[in-house]
Formats: sequence, structure tokens, C-alpha cells
Amino acid sequence: MDNNRRLSFKESKLVSAIGFNLFFALLFSALPEWSTKFWLINTTVAMFFIIRTAYAWLTMTDSKRYFSIMSYGMIFMAAFVPTQPIIRLLWIGESHLWILFVVTWLLLFIITHLSKWKIGKMFKDPFDSKGGRIFHILFLIVIIILPFIMTFTSQEGTTIAEQYIEFMAMGAVLYIISLFCLFMLPAFLIKPEEMDSL
Repeated sequence: MDNNRRLSFKESKLVSAIGFNLFFALLFSALPEWSTKFWLINTTVAMFFIIRTAYAWLTMTDSKRYFSIMSYGMIFMAAFVPTQPIIRLLWIGESHLWILFVVTWLLLFIITHLSKWKIGKMFKDPFDSKGGRIFHILFLIVIIILPFIMTFTSQEGTTIAEQYIEFMAMGAVLYIISLFCLFMLPAFLIKPEEMDSL
């Protein structure tokens, strides 16, 4: 593929990006129960990235950069909306743990974006870079402690209405997945030529 020409509409995968973002916005607005408020928030975020991606397609001739922008929007949605079920359930159960989940997500978002060059280096050399080794260690740790997180959040959910308790473990898993998406996110802000120089 020629990286120095504007992609055709078919090549742009714009329809896939639109469908992905809107589907995620709709799906997680309905878990554990439908919320118009969350649907408005999620759809607004999704539309922002859809418009940004469409603008990039209309104005850019660098296809690598375009796909990086599109991927950033999609992965942000994959990092943003899956956090909501566990947070909403803890809120319903009147547990203050929802604050910890929100603060953890926001801190990781800030820290990873401040460390985007190290994360970019990790993606370029996943096994040779220090960041790559740290990522694999963290992944292993999360896999080991995930059952304990699921058990803890399920116990925390005992104050929640009975029909929602079964969602607690699922919410914990989705939250962990969202954190991994968040960890990868900043790499897509790095321009191709900058990635080559890392």
C-alpha cells in the first residue's frame, strides 16, 4: 500500500471504525442495565473519535498515521467503556470502591501518556526493551491475581441487588482488560517516523 496517497473510502476502514465505536458505546450503556446518561456520554466520546478519524482520512496522505489515529480512537473506546459495569455496580451497591476504580484508571491514563516514548520503544522491541519486560511481568502478575480480584469484587457486591451480583466478576475482568488497552494506547500517538527513530 502506498503510504503517500489519500486512501479510498473502502481502504480507509472508516465504516468498521464507526461500527466498532458506536457498538461499544451502545453495549456498555446497557450493562448491567440501560442508562440513557451513560449512552449519551459514550456516544459523545465515540462520535468525537469518529469525526477525528474521518477528518484524518479527508486530510492525510500518510496511511500509517491515519491508521494510528483510527486505532487510537478504537482502543480508547475499548479502554473507556468496559470500566463502566464494575463502577456502576459498586455505585449501586453504595460501595466507595468505585472511586478507587475511577482514580486508578485516570492515573494510569496520565502516567502512560507521559511515558509514551517508553511504551513506543516497548512495542518496537517487545522482548529486548526494559518496558517490554516490565509489561510481560505485569501481565503475569495480573493473570495470577485476577481470581482474587474477582472474588473480592464479588464479595463487595453482596450489598447489591441479587440480580446484579453475577455481573461483578465479569465487571472485574472487563476492568482489567480496559487497563491493558489503556497501557497500549499512547503508542498510537507516536508518528511512524518517530517510531522508526526510537
